[in-house]
Amino acid sequence: MRKLIILFIIVFPFVSHAQNLRGIVYGNEQDGKQPLPGVNIFWQGTNSGTASDGDGNFEIRKQEHQHMLVFSFVGYETKTLHVDNLNKLEVILQPNLEIEEVSVVRKNRGTYLSAMETIQTERIGGAELHKAACCNLAESFETNPSVDLSYSDAITGAKQIKLLGLDGTYSLLQVENMPNLRGLATTFGLTYIPGPWMESIQVSKGAASVLNGYDAIAGQINAELKKPDSNEKLFLNVFGNADSRLEFNGNTNIRLKGDTLTTGILVHGHDLSAKNDHNNDGFLDEPLSQMFQVGNRWKFNNHQGYMAQAGINLLWEDRLGGQVDASRNMTPSVDNPYGVSIKNNRFDAFFKTGYVFPNGRTAVAWLSNFSQHETDSYYGLTDYVADETRFYGSAVLTRDLDISGWHTLNSGFSFIFDDFDEMLYGSDIRRIEKVPGIFTEYTYKPNANFTLMAGLRADFHNIFGNFVTPRMHFRYHFANHFTLRGSAGKGYRTANVISENIYMLANSRPLSWKRDVMQEEAWNYGIAFVQNYMLLGRDLTLNAEYFRTDFQSQLIVDRETSSEYILLSPLDGKSYATSLQFDLRWQPVERLDMLLAYRINDIKQTIGGELKEKPLTNKYKGLINLNYTTNLKKWMFDYTVQFNGGGRIPRYPGDMPLGQSDNNFTSFEPYTIMNAQITKYFRYWSIYVGVENLANFKQENPIEGADNPFGPQFSATNVWGPVMGRKIYLGLRFNLNYE
Repeated sequence: MRKLIILFIIVFPFVSHAQNLRGIVYGNEQDGKQPLPGVNIFWQGTNSGTASDGDGNFEIRKQEHQHMLVFSFVGYETKTLHVDNLNKLEVILQPNLEIEEVSVVRKNRGTYLSAMETIQTERIGGAELHKAACCNLAESFETNPSVDLSYSDAITGAKQIKLLGLDGTYSLLQVENMPNLRGLATTFGLTYIPGPWMESIQVSKGAASVLNGYDAIAGQINAELKKPDSNEKLFLNVFGNADSRLEFNGNTNIRLKGDTLTTGILVHGHDLSAKNDHNNDGFLDEPLSQMFQVGNRWKFNNHQGYMAQAGINLLWEDRLGGQVDASRNMTPSVDNPYGVSIKNNRFDAFFKTGYVFPNGRTAVAWLSNFSQHETDSYYGLTDYVADETRFYGSAVLTRDLDISGWHTLNSGFSFIFDDFDEMLYGSDIRRIEKVPGIFTEYTYKPNANFTLMAGLRADFHNIFGNFVTPRMHFRYHFANHFTLRGSAGKGYRTANVISENIYMLANSRPLSWKRDVMQEEAWNYGIAFVQNYMLLGRDLTLNAEYFRTDFQSQLIVDRETSSEYILLSPLDGKSYATSLQFDLRWQPVERLDMLLAYRINDIKQTIGGELKEKPLTNKYKGLINLNYTTNLKKWMFDYTVQFNGGGRIPRYPGDMPLGQSDNNFTSFEPYTIMNAQITKYFRYWSIYVGVENLANFKQENPIEGADNPFGPQFSATNVWGPVMGRKIYLGLRFNLNYE
């Protein structure tokens, strides 16, 4: 295994309309700062103002000779700030303790479908992350209507997400607007970002901006971590469930030079040492696991246009799954229990810096990140060892083309370096990927109601040659209540054929592939219509959206053509995915938030020369999420119901038992999952208790051939539902803010 140390530099995202002042407004609550929607923001002595959106974000036109900006909200002290530049503001309002009785007119919504973004974007805030156990990024989507969460298999504990009905590999996963969790981190990377470390998540659907790269096909998911200059001084979280999983999270921010130079330290650890086999099939329901990671972040802001951030993160993970009697010290052998051992070591680092010129119309930025990942594992009798070194860098120049700010141009270049080394079935598979690229994106925004964004990038791949990525988005807000969005664009993705499907080794059939790396290519089209009303004095949001993805090239996982192998082969025919979703967000009574959603999926691939429904994919999903908070936020109650449609189970025709005519062998029926949580808030801490999978629904026999794991009928990869039953958990949060 090679050890490489690379120096890196990274960038800070900038505003695209430099004449507008942007920021976010928080309320200093008992459980930490929370975004405040509906805050009145105006220039002192004028009628020029705006209001913060559901995430507390605001944008206001900079007025000449006006420097005093006023923030006013019922139940909070009015705050006036002196503003002499266009740096993004973070404003914290203190509760007005002198008011004897406060009527809360809007409570903070955990999720918010932005009416201002050009791209269809759902924002998940801190309040939403508190609605469930939310141990990591993957589990943050259990109350989300757009993202599906499931297990990849029944042994490793790997979780996967789907957006627009497509696997998470087709969504660009970013951490603070930098591509991450790729390559060797694909299988388990969603569990590498602890939930308590996150500040918010943004889920964008369809083709993303060309500034972010060429590999967003279904959409983009960006996780924002807690910043070292935030108002949070100390946060601690302990968690445990009935299956003996224990977890600790903590972070602290230290102000070394006021809010100019700050640093943050983040710690995470979890342990599951108890052996659980609730269905008595002789296999662990969940692998034994230990993980420890620590991060350190730095931020410098001179409040005169220059900002820089840097940080590192170290992770160590050890998983052991398989039969109950499997042990970490055993030698893989047919004479020993069937085991799956996975050890991951990962190092991440970043540094980003940027500068806004004094004229406020030009900004430059450079961003990059670096990761080193090592995997040492075996699945039954098969060893898999891999090592990856990855570097990403991008330079961006943002320029307002006119003084009005109607025309904006973002241009720059990027570079990807990926050194991959894998060993499977005794073969050493090595490749180096180098991809320089250039891009430009033009934005036309004549007013707050209309935006047109058109982008183009060209990339020069050392393996796949040169290719061009065009993308376009528009947004039109009309008649006060309606927002229409449309998007179209192309996406490319490097498919790491083996590492992305390594969980398939938990199967009696070995993998067979023609190429260890290939490029996937697809067009994505989408349209969304959002309506905002006031019903009984409360916000009502209706959303309807349709997206279609057409693949020109794709990696197909074929478990139905060969009785001897699982085939990983290029697409030969048609492949498409359509997603039609409707959702409603409303507060029917004071302090009760309601989310209703329904989505229909139509996803088909050509497998073995025949266009078929993509296996292990739900035909539809329905969701009901209710959140009720008592007066003054003493208690919070959450309840979620998921209605999951049936689907197809992949089968080789010869696998059908003799005389078997039961459709359950080749398909699964719809099922329902319920989650609930109760949280009690105190001044500095809160306690929460909850249950996942309240009705205790479990997939029957998730491990086929469990009685003979080294035999020809063994498979742990046909997973379509929960492999774990009801899980009860208890947690405690402590939060201390700077005064």
